[in-house]
Amino acid sequence: MRLASAAISIVCIAAFAGHLSAQESPRSDAKVASTKWNVERVLCSDLLAASDDDRASAAMFYFGYLAAKENIHVIDVSKIEDNIRKVMKQCSATPGETVPTAFRQALRAPKQ
Repeated sequence: MRLASAAISIVCIAAFAGHLSAQESPRSDAKVASTKWNVERVLCSDLLAASDDDRASAAMFYFGYLAAKENIHVIDVSKIEDNIRKVMKQCSATPGETVPTAFRQALRAPKQ
């Protein structure tokens, strides 16, 4: 039930984040074929320009994809909503940044 609640919250956050990006930003060259994307090259502007449902799905995809790349095997689902909010804020501030970079920047450990 908590995961379903987190997913609903992510859709709401993603919808809000899409409205934060009022400026027209360049699109990436991540789309390599009609149905294929290079996930490392997708820009925040692409994510922010997506429909609410697509943005929420993409955010969850990247959450899992990047966790796997970092060999993270345990995810605290109570933090997903806040973490996605941080990523969307980062993307809104830096629409020319790649989505993986925005995730890393937004979720990096604070400097001591």
